[in-house]
Amino acid sequence: MDHLGFLTNFLVGIDEGSLSAGARRTGITQPAISQQMTALEQYYGCKLLQRSKSGARPTNAGKIVCRYALQMQETHNRLLAELDTLGGSTAGRLKISTSQAIAELVLGEVISDLHQTNPDLDVLMQVENRVVDVVRESYDFAIRIGSQGQSDGVVRKIGALDIVLVASPAYLDANGRPNRLDQIEKLNFIEFSIGGADGFIYASKDGVDVQIPVHIGFRADAPNLMQQALLRGIGLARMPRVSVQHLLDQGGLEIVMPGYQMAQRPVYIVHPHRNSLNRRALLFIDALLKKMAATDHMHALRFP
Repeated sequence: MDHLGFLTNFLVGIDEGSLSAGARRTGITQPAISQQMTALEQYYGCKLLQRSKSGARPTNAGKIVCRYALQMQETHNRLLAELDTLGGSTAGRLKISTSQAIAELVLGEVISDLHQTNPDLDVLMQVENRVVDVVRESYDFAIRIGSQGQSDGVVRKIGALDIVLVASPAYLDANGRPNRLDQIEKLNFIEFSIGGADGFIYASKDGVDVQIPVHIGFRADAPNLMQQALLRGIGLARMPRVSVQHLLDQGGLEIVMPGYQMAQRPVYIVHPHRNSLNRRALLFIDALLKKMAATDHMHALRFP
């Protein structure tokens, strides 16, 4: 029995709330993960999961196994990281989680460039607009924009993105161009549904920070949906300037209240523990920072 593998899938099933959802996330079939759970229950001699039509939740014994399984998983990850430091090769798999926004902005070019110089580097990049748990889901690291998230792990800020408040000229022609902050709330605000505005956006002018109330008229969970909503005249939105600069240049969008500077959106690296970044991870992060530093409206910090 692949004991550690079965325990890892046990943790995934608990995290997802059902074995079928856990099977989808791990890429195995539902009968297979169910057989693994049965094997664990036989091994420990007690029931670990309470299953029902609404999902699966751990029994008291399952909660104990869960706690120790997390410790075993983290210890194993540290073991792999320490062994990895003994060699100088960058060959092997690198598992990364990232959002669609950063993937579209820079990561495609970063991976392409790395493949030219490190053909044995196997990058598995999961692009999804959810906050993954880098510890439980065995990621080498995650790249997050705006929010650090609530999952376990070590968080390091690596840079920031310039943000602009934009709308289509047609929308502003029809609804007016605000010249006072209190007029913005009268317009429809397009919110990114993950780490959104919560009714306010933050900006500054002449060194003074301001909090601007907004009326949320549309929510989207992907950057391309927000861009489409902007171009169709649904409202105004905060966007990374690097992602909409071509539309600003072409006149498809314009900056709202250009005298105010929107708060930058930080970029974070989240990894399982302090010593978990191996040579492959450091190589990738270094390439990412160089790409960010060379891109207008993106800013990179020195990574320790």
